[in-house]
Amino acid sequence: MDHARDEFEAAGAGLVLIGQATPRHAAHFRRRQGIELEVLADEWRESYRAAGAKIATVSELVGPKMIAKGALATVRTRKLQTRPIGNSAQLGGAMVILPDGRVGWSHMSADASDNAAPREILAAVRACGLSG
Repeated sequence: MDHARDEFEAAGAGLVLIGQATPRHAAHFRRRQGIELEVLADEWRESYRAAGAKIATVSELVGPKMIAKGALATVRTRKLQTRPIGNSAQLGGAMVILPDGRVGWSHMSADASDNAAPREILAAVRACGLSG
């Protein structure tokens, strides 16, 4: 992750995670996972609604595709998903927010297995021309 973070910084982007938790939960998550990024807490999921993130149906949460991708991620990262905080059906996404507050790029998850790859987000950052 450090290499990817360096690439994002070189491209002019700062990384921020937003979780549907209290500030205390967010701090605990950051410590437990060893995350060296800013983690913001949005207990009421206002940022999720503003971004257009959807609430998944059962078939968008559990299925062969989601289980396979989850198992692969666990093997690759050597981290298990722990007890979720907030609405377990809340899907997320990734966004590039420009300095003027406009959304330069967005990927909202269609199901629990649909996450933008860091290289895809980095390409979007570069396409937005954030580097000085």
